[in-house]
Amino acid sequence: MAACDEDPTVSGKTGQGTDVLAPDSTLSAINRRIAADPNNFQNYLDRAKYFSEIDNYTEAFRDINRALETDSTQGAIYVLKGQLHWLLQDVRSAYDTYKKCLSIQPDEIECLLKKSEIDITLGNFTVAMDHINNVLRQNDLLAQPYYLKGRLYKEKGDTTLSASSYQTAIELDPNFYDAYIEIGLLYAARKHDLAREYYSAAIEVKPRSIEAWYNKAMFLQETGFRQAARYDEAHSCYNSILEIDSLFAPAWFNKGFIELEYRGNYATAANEFTKATQLNPTYYQAFYNRGLCNESLGKKVEAEQDYRKALALKPDYTEAAIALNRVLGQ
Repeated sequence: MAACDEDPTVSGKTGQGTDVLAPDSTLSAINRRIAADPNNFQNYLDRAKYFSEIDNYTEAFRDINRALETDSTQGAIYVLKGQLHWLLQDVRSAYDTYKKCLSIQPDEIECLLKKSEIDITLGNFTVAMDHINNVLRQNDLLAQPYYLKGRLYKEKGDTTLSASSYQTAIELDPNFYDAYIEIGLLYAARKHDLAREYYSAAIEVKPRSIEAWYNKAMFLQETGFRQAARYDEAHSCYNSILEIDSLFAPAWFNKGFIELEYRGNYATAANEFTKATQLNPTYYQAFYNRGLCNESLGKKVEAEQDYRKALALKPDYTEAAIALNRVLGQ
């Protein structure tokens, strides 16, 4: 470790896996604080946060351990340590860290929320609900615990209470993107038109979210039987996705699916499926659907090639096998 009164460089990760050395005034300021007050856990915690923000997890964990050596009773240290384990996909270590935190500070809100999130995934619903209610007893105006209640009820199969909890989270935090998405999924599963509204609200919060645009498009596509104009709106949503990311193959595929399945525009659909296969050469569904287009257009040779390609990618693709036999028998 560099002396606290020096200006060390920061070793950060790059996309190429090489180290980058860069002097930083923020780090220098924290180092000076540590030099002036080496027994203050907060200084080490601040430096750990700094390192975590530049993805230098080795140094972040070192400073977390220094903070714990200075004062192991501070819940904020365990919160950051758990978050780092979570970022590194070490769920077990994150869970154990949050448990340790709560053994020291049973009312630490962040640890209660983080641990309850994992408990929901593990199916520990009673434990998770106890943690969530503990948080709400401390502050019933927080949106996150209601969101977690929504997830818990969803896992238990109670979609009514789940939707109600998500709605409460949104009322407390109108910019709660994840809550809009989750409640949208609940209504979409019932083909309820409120799904469309919640996905639209999610888009308002995050206009460049491919997830929100795609969910809205799929809902419109799947409920187009109610109103043909929904296919146009779904098509527009897919175009919005492609303005964000022109390489998003599923958007091209679904544009083609609409043209094939609902409009009978086989040539247009074939072009969309071709774009999907160009972006994803293993997209066997796109080859199969392009085969259907070519077959409908009377292009038997091209259809046969598409079906064979789909089967080469997925040998147990029953629909493609049936279609290939149909074309060969004509």
